[in-house]
Amino acid sequence: MRVLVIMRGQGGVPGRAGVPGGQIGMVQLARALSRLDVDVELFVGGPRPPYLAGLDDVRIDHFRWPAWWERAVAALPRPLRGPAAAFRRRRWLDAVSALPGLAAADVVHVQGLQDAEALLTRFTGRIVVTHWGRVNRWRVAGTAREDDALRTRLAALHRDTEIVAIGDAQAEELSSVGLPPVAVIPPGIDIEHFTPGDRAAARQVVGFGRDKELVLYVGRLTKDKNVETLMRAVASSSRRPGGRRHLLIVGDGPLREPLQRLAVDLSIDSMTTFRSFVPHSDLPAYYRACDVTVVPSDRLETFCMVALEAIACGSSLVVTDQVPEILRHFPGTPAVQPYDVVGMSRVIDEAVDGRTPPTIAIELTRYDWSAFARRYIDVYRSKPSRSA
Repeated sequence: MRVLVIMRGQGGVPGRAGVPGGQIGMVQLARALSRLDVDVELFVGGPRPPYLAGLDDVRIDHFRWPAWWERAVAALPRPLRGPAAAFRRRRWLDAVSALPGLAAADVVHVQGLQDAEALLTRFTGRIVVTHWGRVNRWRVAGTAREDDALRTRLAALHRDTEIVAIGDAQAEELSSVGLPPVAVIPPGIDIEHFTPGDRAAARQVVGFGRDKELVLYVGRLTKDKNVETLMRAVASSSRRPGGRRHLLIVGDGPLREPLQRLAVDLSIDSMTTFRSFVPHSDLPAYYRACDVTVVPSDRLETFCMVALEAIACGSSLVVTDQVPEILRHFPGTPAVQPYDVVGMSRVIDEAVDGRTPPTIAIELTRYDWSAFARRYIDVYRSKPSRSA
């Protein structure tokens, strides 16, 4: 079986956005498939992401556009960004349709619905799509002509692709717009790499002394990640006696500078460290070093690999109620509402004080990528819904 896995690099801040979950997931899936003797080729668009380093066991073809192009597009006046992004997308789709491996593939597995839709007229074989994000852009908006066109597009996707959701909540969202998934397959992790370890040794690796109460955030710095509430919660809890609290923010994005200014306004700039990018392979040391990892998202996290990685490394974890898959799979994980500064501050204090034990990683082997890769192979081999 030949499988062509197609993914685009993280947009906007390529390779510097903390943990781009969908991209990491597709890379790890490709690696797991290759270990199961599937003939896999990975086609990646965008500046070469640092998280591809060391990926020697998968054949990679790369459609490159330079990092300066992304920065230049972001710096354009807003009316010009759309045409520039459309030009880049046309180039990407032309490169995909010209892939030598496309015609020879038994299955094309793409990362999102837009690329799957574009391939409907370019590939007559099986198209499998794992939709990692939310589905808001696929909902009807109330304009008759646009809604009719959208319904036609949704019908084509439903008829001619096999859609996989990464969690039950996302499956419900997909079904609500007319795209019921053929399977729900969560993302996995490398359980041999993300493991518990010595905190003191990890502190040396990440550059913090043992005296710090280290609160960790890993992810993009965007509005939906709600880092502002986390910072306000840390500012509140920092007033406790001792003054040893420290917030470590690993990630980048459009809100980096506003969040740095907020740290000054909250008088926590001296106890807040921003690190724009940490290679995915280096993240275990950060999870092991911290007293608590916090996921403060104010919108639905379709699964949240950061939380799963933190659990695997033995970190205490605090999330909001917008991380339903983690709360479903790991009941007992402390959760608060997204804008509850007082509540978030309280559960962070409890975790740092050791009153909240690390989330028990029961049967974590269930989240190894090889197990999920086998489930994808079942999808690849099932009776296709599409007529060539």
